Amino acid sequence: MAMFTTANPEVEVTNRDKIIYLKQYIILDRKIDRMIADLERLRGKLGKLTLTWGDMPSGGGSIYKSVDIALIDKIVDLEAEINHKIDRVIDLKREIEQLIESIDDEREKLLMSYRYLDGMTFEWIASEMHYHWRYVHKLHVRALGKIKIGQ
Repeated sequence: MAMFTTANPEVEVTNRDKIIYLKQYIILDRKIDRMIADLERLRGKLGKLTLTWGDMPSGGGSIYKSVDIALIDKIVDLEAEINHKIDRVIDLKREIEQLIESIDDEREKLLMSYRYLDGMTFEWIASEMHYHWRYVHKLHVRALGKIKIGQ
């Protein structure tokens, strides 16, 4: 199930450790979004050709410059990196969904899904679930206690 482990199996995983593990999905998902935006910017640069007019005839040759070839290489590398991260984010989401599903209380499951799969703030969650902000934190701590990572 979960791939989180401590160096010493006798050391208990703290709630802070669990939070760090659970936040990985949202962080990686947002990083992928930034990488995709970078990819689109690079692709936009690729299509721009600058023509220069002059008196002298120029010979034939390729319309692709070495700069364009280097840019294509960067685009291909970035696409491969994005695909690798997408595979990892899919695996992480499955792991986190399984951890959340192991919680027996439906309210706690919903809270944990909002927080660690949707990336919502505690304030948003409190408003959405019609609970006081402090009660959402209590539910969160209770839910964290029920999650078993690396055991």
